[in-house]
Amino acid sequence: MSAPTRPSPPDSVLVASAIGAVAISVALLRLVPGVNPTTAGFVLLIVVLLTATAGPLWIAITAAVASTLSFNYFFFPPVGTFAIAEAHNWVSLFAFLVAAVVGSNLSAAAKERARIAIERAELVEAREAAEIERQRGELASTLLATLSHDLKTPLTAIRVAVENLSAELPVADRRAQSDAAVAELIRLTRLFESILDMARIDASALPLQREWVTPADVVDAAMAHARHAIGGHAIRIDADAGHVVNIDARLASVALAHLLENAARYSPADRDIVVEARTEPDGLMVTVTDHGTGLDPGELDHVFERFYRGVRAQQALPGTGMGLAIARGLLNAIGGNVWAENAPGAGARFSIKIAGATRAAEAEA
Repeated sequence: MSAPTRPSPPDSVLVASAIGAVAISVALLRLVPGVNPTTAGFVLLIVVLLTATAGPLWIAITAAVASTLSFNYFFFPPVGTFAIAEAHNWVSLFAFLVAAVVGSNLSAAAKERARIAIERAELVEAREAAEIERQRGELASTLLATLSHDLKTPLTAIRVAVENLSAELPVADRRAQSDAAVAELIRLTRLFESILDMARIDASALPLQREWVTPADVVDAAMAHARHAIGGHAIRIDADAGHVVNIDARLASVALAHLLENAARYSPADRDIVVEARTEPDGLMVTVTDHGTGLDPGELDHVFERFYRGVRAQQALPGTGMGLAIARGLLNAIGGNVWAENAPGAGARFSIKIAGATRAAEAEA
C-alpha cells in the first residue's frame, strides 16, 4: 500500500520561501570577501534549480527573476544600482537569466515526469492488489467447491461401509467393508494433509532443516509416504546410494511423494513407474516417469497451478488438483524447482532439481 500523499504548501508560502532563499544566498555571498560574479551566479543558479524541484514552474521563474535582479544589483559593477557599466555584462546577465529559466523548466519537467511515473506505479499497484483479491476470491470458491465434492465422496463411502458392518455379513464381506472404510479414511487424511501443506506454503511457515542424505534415502522416504497411493503399481527405482547431498530431506521426500501419487493415478497398473535419483555437482536430481497418456503441450505450463486439472484428468479420475501445486511450493521453499514434460515412448515425466552441496558418502563423518 502506498504512503499517503502529503499536502503541498500554499503558493504564497512557496513564493516567500523562494525569494527568502535568494535573499539569504545574497546575504551570505556578500559576507565572503572578494566574491566574484561567476561564483555568485553559480550559487544563485543552484538556488533557482532547487526552487524548481520544490514548487511549480512559475514560482521557479519568479525565483529566477529575483536572482537575476539581485545578481545585477549586488555583483555587477556599478554595485548598488541596476545600471550595467560594460556591454559584455549585459550578455552575462542575459545568459544567467536564460540558464535560470531553462534550468527551471527542465527541473519542473523532470518533476512532472516523476509525478506521472509515481501515479502510474500507484495505479498498477492498485490494479495488482485488486487482481490478487479477485484471485483469492476465486481460489476460495474453488477450494470450497473442491472440498465439498472430495469430502462428500469418502464420507458417503465410510457411512455406507459402517452401516453394512452393523448388519449380519460373512467374514469376507465384513473384511471388504472394513478395508473400504479404512481406504476412505486414508484418503480423507491425505486430503487434510494437503490442505495443511498448502496453508503452510501460503503462510511461509515451513521450518527448514538441511541434512546429509543419499538420493536413495529421499526416494525411500517418499515411497513410505505414498505407500497407500502407489500400492499395486510396479516401481522401478534407480537411486544413487554412493553420494550424499545437503538438503531438507523431509520436505523433498514429501514433494516427491506427491509426484509418485500423481504417477500412480495416471499410469496403468501393469506398467512400471520409473524413478531415477542421482546427485549432480550442484544438487539433487530426481525424475518420475509414468506410462499414462501424457500431457497436452498446452498444459505443461499449468499443471503446477493449484486446483488445475487437465481435460484428460478431469474425464478420467476425480481429484483436487492440489498435489502438484504443493510439490512445487515445497520445492520452492527449499531452493528447488520442478517441471513436466512428455517422455518419448512413455507418458509424462516430472523432474525435480534441488540445490545443495554434494560429496561422496564415504566422506561422511
